[in-house]
Amino acid sequence: MEIIMITCIVVFVIASIFAIKQKKRSNKKNIQQQGLVYVGQIKQLISYVQQHRGLMSAWLNGDTSVQTKLAQLKQKILQLNKELSTSPVSQNERLAGFNDHWQRLLQLNNKPSVANSFEQHTMMIRNLAYLLEDTAESSYLTSDHLSAFPHVGFVWRELVLATENIGQSRALGTGVAAQHFCSSVDKIRLNFLSQTMADTVENTLQQLSSLPHEQSTHKVLISSASNQMNQLIKTISDELVNASKVLVNSSDYFDLATNTMQQMDAIFAHQVKQLHTSL
Repeated sequence: MEIIMITCIVVFVIASIFAIKQKKRSNKKNIQQQGLVYVGQIKQLISYVQQHRGLMSAWLNGDTSVQTKLAQLKQKILQLNKELSTSPVSQNERLAGFNDHWQRLLQLNNKPSVANSFEQHTMMIRNLAYLLEDTAESSYLTSDHLSAFPHVGFVWRELVLATENIGQSRALGTGVAAQHFCSSVDKIRLNFLSQTMADTVENTLQQLSSLPHEQSTHKVLISSASNQMNQLIKTISDELVNASKVLVNSSDYFDLATNTMQQMDAIFAHQVKQLHTSL
């Protein structure tokens, strides 16, 4: 009788431990899946602010045709920010910091200078990039919890920052194209950004992982982004930095840089899709 009771107790303990572990795994999976949603929202918010920065640069340099797009972007940012403000992401002080900074930028009575507008937007984007990385880490979306993605940290940091470098080149280059003049300061900045983009092609993109059945798509996306980035680098060199006179249309340059960023965003989306699949 004692043996039977002891056996039952042992079985009950083992079953309880198994049930607890299963529940923890289930909870962790739910947190990871929800975390991917929040990360996607933050990434979209970053994209909107980057677009706003580029269009503001064109507007401040005299291109009034972008006013409608600027107004539309403000509404998109407002809506997305409302969604994040009702999520667990709102507990991170970085989101409150962004909200405060964004409102102060919108409430400026006078036009900011081109340089000041660029700097203010860039500070907000950097803050949002840190918020994205924080959210990924707090959602167990790290290599410690995702064995199939040993370099997932590159997605949340290096890939986001690489896309931001392109965004900075879009804002600066659009302003240069709008005023048909590239100052010595802008030349230095654009050359630096071109170098970082070249490094992205050679190093960052090569560090990203893919699931076996997604390797073909992954390679196509990497190749497309690399080619697009090389074209942007060449345009910056030939049409902006080293041109005797800047003749490239600001809208055309903005679209070229935007297409390059979209190629990078496609890689980001594919990485997130694979993570969804693996959870």
